[in-house]
Amino acid sequence: MKYVYNGLDEALRCERPVDLPISLDLNRTDNVVVWLSAIRVYSFGMMFAIDARYEDPALSLSLGAYDGRPTFTHFSAPLLLGLGFADGSSVTTAQRTRGSLLELRTAESRSGSVRGEYLLAPIPPAGPIDVATAWPQLGMDEKVVTLDGEGIASASASASASESVTQLWEPKRQPDPDLTSEQVTHQLQYQRGGWFGIRLD
Repeated sequence: MKYVYNGLDEALRCERPVDLPISLDLNRTDNVVVWLSAIRVYSFGMMFAIDARYEDPALSLSLGAYDGRPTFTHFSAPLLLGLGFADGSSVTTAQRTRGSLLELRTAESRSGSVRGEYLLAPIPPAGPIDVATAWPQLGMDEKVVTLDGEGIASASASASASESVTQLWEPKRQPDPDLTSEQVTHQLQYQRGGWFGIRLD
């Protein structure tokens, strides 16, 4: 069953998702580790967590997207993340894709570590999901691992049918953060001819 909501904030607030016990190592170097966990399936999409750790505590890790906005110099460039689906479609944090959304909703960063929650909408097609990551500025090359997507599609059907959904109130838009002069804009970097290169070039 599909529910009708007035925006994503309302949709996220009004459903209790189905939690899937999945933890997947995505990429690593000698001093950087990235993994995926905490998948929550809604009727309209899914959320998942990305965790990263860096050996040097002087650098604050950044997730997010390459949206052209500047950031503080003590933050890293954002992690490059992409998802490829069984029907041949894909979505990345490097550019928007018509009909699909991959968005960082929340992030908590500490010295040398970060945890972020991403929203993917709509529910991906049944079948395996390729999860591609790269962090060139931290010396992390592109890597693609496969997530079993069958449980996600079936969980979505059960979540929307079995969980009680209540619309409580209209969402309130959060103000945009102020920008300061102590900022730098990171340039998008990826391997030519690789997973991201094929989709972004």
